[in-house]
Amino acid sequence: MDTITQVLNGSILNETIAPSKIVTAPILLSNCPSRITIDEKEKYDIEIEAGDYLVVVMGFGVDKAASRFKHPNISASYKKVHEFKHYRKNGGKFWTSKAGIDHVFVIPRDKITIIPEMGYSYIKAEINGVKVVFSVSGGSCRGGWADYLNNTTHTCINHKLEDVKKIAEVSVRDSRYVDRVIVNDVNGVDENRWNELAAKFDNKKKKEVKEIKEKIAKMVEDKKQPYIVMNKGFTIDKAMAINVNRKWQKVKTDREGVWDMVWTGMPKSFTVTVNNYRYKVKVSQIDWDKTAQENKIA
Repeated sequence: MDTITQVLNGSILNETIAPSKIVTAPILLSNCPSRITIDEKEKYDIEIEAGDYLVVVMGFGVDKAASRFKHPNISASYKKVHEFKHYRKNGGKFWTSKAGIDHVFVIPRDKITIIPEMGYSYIKAEINGVKVVFSVSGGSCRGGWADYLNNTTHTCINHKLEDVKKIAEVSVRDSRYVDRVIVNDVNGVDENRWNELAAKFDNKKKKEVKEIKEKIAKMVEDKKQPYIVMNKGFTIDKAMAINVNRKWQKVKTDREGVWDMVWTGMPKSFTVTVNNYRYKVKVSQIDWDKTAQENKIA
């Protein structure tokens, strides 16, 4: 067997590498040893955790039909806030978030085919005719790179409903294999944040929240000083609103073809006071359902 020599705190450690099988054609996961080599020249390997099944977590935005898909072979479904990293042309990056639903499938390994392509933290595979990409961890190994396919893995999100149906066909329902997924993913969900993000895709809810925002804004402008309730985890629980900051809105003037920009758009933030201190609170930081209850808004 090959070994990797590492130096740790001045000590030399020799790590044994499992024998590898060179794979140049699609291969069933059930036929893979603990290590396969996709490209010997580049020393690109995939290390595979032993097992009979692969737990595959598939995520979908709440606006996607697959998020509402029900099937007896789905071992678990739960709310999840999906985070997305975006890159700007100047090299900068920023993050966005979206409410989603994750479905958990337990799939026999003889139903999964590994596609021998170098992905560097993205392993390409096929399940019942559906092309998927497993998002995994990886690192330097024997002068090249190794991806690690553990017993639980995630696919890239938002597969088509037709794809999900085909994957469900070859899955089995067995909750024993999803316990650690539930513990790690479900317990970490911020319900308030998820509900706020999900409301952006619920047309009825969006209309209700829009009406509540405007009613509270009007109360502030009429000097009625309503109380607004913050989302869970915010420094302030509740505060009196004393000013509203609106978005710019384009309006037509009396002069033909001439438009003007005025502060009459939707509220974007509120100035609140607590113990003689003033704070600016964004509309995204407010729990609008509780605020409506607090001010007896129907």
